[in-house]
Amino acid sequence: MYFIDRCHQEGIGVLLDWTPAHFPRDSHGLSQFDGTHLFEHADPRQGSHPDWGTLVYNYGRNEVRNYLISNALFWFDKYHIDGLRVDAVASMLYLDYSVKPVMGSQPLWGRENLEAVDFFKL
Repeated sequence: MYFIDRCHQEGIGVLLDWTPAHFPRDSHGLSQFDGTHLFEHADPRQGSHPDWGTLVYNYGRNEVRNYLISNALFWFDKYHIDGLRVDAVASMLYLDYSVKPVMGSQPLWGRENLEAVDFFKL
């Protein structure tokens, strides 16, 4: 808060690098938070980023959308940031992001993550 306040006193705006695309697998974090796949997808084909070793938020769940939106609003309300830079947007919008096709196989779902699109609209 102090840092942001000092930046504002000097006429410097502050953008926060915000990552609602994925989160660590750490057992002390959100992974299997309540013993279930509350924040992440149960299906590892949808629920993990192979490149980063992280888990993907399940934007179809109200709990996830509420958590992320509340988190973003918290930074504005308590820290008075001026904006958010949303990281890894492509990985949120495309279900086939970083998925290597297997010869002869058919995709399990469409390309666009419509639940992520709805989340962005909120």
